[in-house]
Order: sequence, then C-alpha cells, then structure tokens
Amino acid sequence: MNQNFEQVTPRQISEERFCLKLDHEGTYQCVTTGLVFEVTEKVDIVYSILSWYKYDAFLKDNWKLCGPLFEVKSDPTLIKSIHFPHSLCLANHLPDLKFKILHIKDQKGEIEPITDHSTTHVQWNVSSLSPVGPIFQTTSPDIQHHGVVLIYKIINDHQSLLFHVYMAANNDSVIKDIIKAEKHAKQKSVRIDKPSACCKKLTNGKTYRLLGEPHAEIIPEEIEFMDMTSFKCKSYFEVYLEHREDLQLKLMDKETDEVIWTSKLRECDWANYKQNEQDKQRDVKQNRRRKSSTEIFVEDNHVKKPRWDDNGIVLLDGLTCKKNNNMTDKQLMQLAEKLGSNWQVIAIRYLDLEYQDISKIREEHENPTMQKFSMLQIWKNKELNNATPSNLHNKLFDADISCEARNVLEDFCN
Repeated sequence: MNQNFEQVTPRQISEERFCLKLDHEGTYQCVTTGLVFEVTEKVDIVYSILSWYKYDAFLKDNWKLCGPLFEVKSDPTLIKSIHFPHSLCLANHLPDLKFKILHIKDQKGEIEPITDHSTTHVQWNVSSLSPVGPIFQTTSPDIQHHGVVLIYKIINDHQSLLFHVYMAANNDSVIKDIIKAEKHAKQKSVRIDKPSACCKKLTNGKTYRLLGEPHAEIIPEEIEFMDMTSFKCKSYFEVYLEHREDLQLKLMDKETDEVIWTSKLRECDWANYKQNEQDKQRDVKQNRRRKSSTEIFVEDNHVKKPRWDDNGIVLLDGLTCKKNNNMTDKQLMQLAEKLGSNWQVIAIRYLDLEYQDISKIREEHENPTMQKFSMLQIWKNKELNNATPSNLHNKLFDADISCEARNVLEDFCN
C-alpha cells in the first residue's frame, strides 16, 4: 500500500470481482488488490482478477509476466491512469530492465508503453479498457520476485496429517489459480491462515527445499522456483506427518541453507474449521421451521435466483429438478442465436477454451452465429458426459450475457 494515495475498500461482487464507487477526482488505491486508479471525476469501476495462462500466448519477444492480469470495466474517458502491482524485487539494479503493459483488444495482444514505474507498481495511461497487466523484459538471469507461501490442510478423518504447500510469486493471478485448484480438487482442503510473505526474495532458477520438524515426509524434497503465472497447474510440496503433532516448516535456499520462510503449524490452526462446519449445520437445522405467512409474503416478493449444487441440481422455489442429459445441437444453436458479440471473451474466460480454438473457429466460419455455435460445440466435446444445461448455467452464471440468452439457458434447466 502507498499512503500517498487515498485508500479505499471495494465492494466485493463475487470471489474475484470488485466494484469501486469514486465520488471525486483524485488518485485512489484499492486495499484488496493494490490497484491504483487516477480519475478525473465521479466514476464507477468494476474490475476482476483474471488467470494469465489463458492469455500468455499473446506474449512475444521474450516479454515475461510480472503481475496480476485485470479486466477493468468503466468509462475509459474518466480514468486517466492505472497503476498495476508487480512482484519483481528492484533492489538489485537491472540495467536493461523494461516494463510495459500487455493490453488484449479484439483477441489480439498489444504491448503498450508505460508512463512510470516504482518498486511496487507500473503506471499506464488508459487508452481503452479490456484485459490488461504488467510485463517486463531483461537479459539478466537473476530475476528476483517477492514471494509467498500458501498452506492447505487436507480435511479427512485420518489420524495422520497431510498438507499442500505452495511457493509462488506474490501475484494475485497466481494466488487465484492456486485457490481455484484447491477448491475444485477431489480432496477437500482448508487454507491455513499463516503469514505468507517470504522474508527473502525468490530467485528465478534457484532451487528451494522444504523441511519439517519433527521429521515429515515431503514430496518432492525440493522445487526449482520459476514464475508459475502462465502455468495452469501450479507445483507444490506434499507434506505428510504420520501422527498429529505441531509441525515446524522451513523453506530454505538449497545452496546457502538460508531460511526464506518459516512457520509453525498447530492443531488449533485448523480445528476451528470443524467447529465452523458444525455451526453451519446447526444453523441449517434451526432454520428448518415452519415459516409465518409474513415471511412467505416477503420471500415471494423477492426475485429468487436458482441455486446449484455440485451434481448439477437446480433448487428453485423449493423444487428440485435434475438435468443430467447433455445439451443437444438444437439447444446449442438456440443459445448461440441469443449470445452477444463478446463470445470470444466468454469462450476463454468461462468455458476454458484456448486462443487457438478461437482462431480456428474464426477461420472456419464467417457467420457470427455459427462461430458461437462452434464455440459451444467445442465446450460440449470437452465436457463429455457433463455437458448438461445446469453445468453450462453454472459456468456462465457471472458472465456478461444478454437477458435473452440467460432466459433460454434457464428454460433448458427447467
């Protein structure tokens, strides 16, 4: 945080999406993401953290990623500049270090100049708004990043302990990918709330090892650090302890034995998780009582959003409807006809298609509706037996699609 800027707390719309309502001209820093906005008058800004691995194909000429990728939505004429946080350590002078901004417009990556940079941020004058993030270029091999260590405890009924320990650059896009990977993993886990910042910098290409006291089984014993920003799968240490006891973890430089990060894990660090789960279950049971006529009236006069569980079951107005059948080509075409012109963004951001898929679709089809239909077919082929209306509804829940398209999709689910 830079105290020269006014610190503001955004309203969180979803897990990685935020909104700022700024009432006056000035320079404001988001306390959640570190982004800095220089605005000329009253403005609303909606922004979200994106994954870099879907866009790194746009990089060329040895440019590398060095900070989070953001999608910013607002009136670009009211935002003079944006300062993007970066993870590079600039204590060691790199004479040929260059910063720039990767700006993705119309499914093309443009490398744009910056106006200034500091030890923490890269400043860019806003031209238009679409996915943007900081990149750098240097011939020096000794690139250092401010690092973090994230710990996840696997939740099970075993007497043993199992942890996933991630070593990564301090980059919100990377952290987002790690959180998402753990959230959707087959083994349920809970993040251990420990100071995550490394006390020493992580050097690109150096090897680090993790030690556990008392003796813990750690696989792999060592990992070579590299910026994993553009990797979909992030590497981690798996730490196994046969008996439940306090565990001291140390991340060390393999060459020098210098301690980079250390923390002590105690059972109380994750014991609250079980208590919270029990409290939630107790609250659910207590709320299962007969509603009064007043409560029913209030509920009926609110628009109810469908709720979805992991099995693709929609819960709406107390009814449970299972939709296990895959979507037909006819349904895909009906939806394609209602989707807007931003189908490329939907394909990459929400349906996990790659840039190569987009290029192939545009080469094979000139008709916009057929392009969108082909996109949905590729998604269906990737999902196999899970290409159901409910699954597609889940994926597009936060997407910017028309009301007509959303209504068509919800009709398929009912």
